[in-house]
Amino acid sequence: MQIKDLMTTPPAGVSLDATLEEAARRMADARVGALPVLEHGRVAGVITDRDLVVRAMARGLSPRIRVESMMSTDPVTVEADTPVPAAMHAMLTIQVRHLPVVENGRLVGMVSFDDLFCFLTGQLRGLAAVIDATRKVPDPFGTGSGPPRGDGGPGAATAPGPAG
Repeated sequence: MQIKDLMTTPPAGVSLDATLEEAARRMADARVGALPVLEHGRVAGVITDRDLVVRAMARGLSPRIRVESMMSTDPVTVEADTPVPAAMHAMLTIQVRHLPVVENGRLVGMVSFDDLFCFLTGQLRGLAAVIDATRKVPDPFGTGSGPPRGDGGPGAATAPGPAG
């Protein structure tokens, strides 16, 4: 599975000269927690909801300050064909929750921790369904001696009781 299969597209973004207020409104409208900051279609930085709260509002800065002065610069990006585990590793290594997704240097999407979490949850749900289905395989001989079960159902392995 590649990031292009999970990314949000089209990505919401703001330009370098946008204000913090414009960025906050754009985040609210797009229901996202981070925006790539664009210069001529290329990612110049990233501004997050945390940047707005901790680096600007908590310091009493004007909402009319340009995003360029508050954004994280030199953002790590991933290519659209990046395998999901590699993107997860990048997020873990650099401790971010959002990665801009690019193709040939141009922004094509965003992937978030939530996107990856939902994907992995679905994968685990699928695995659990497979395991559950194998536990429900009928006993073709009617002996009740199917594979040992850990849930106490028919065929479950049991510990000997106390001696009477």
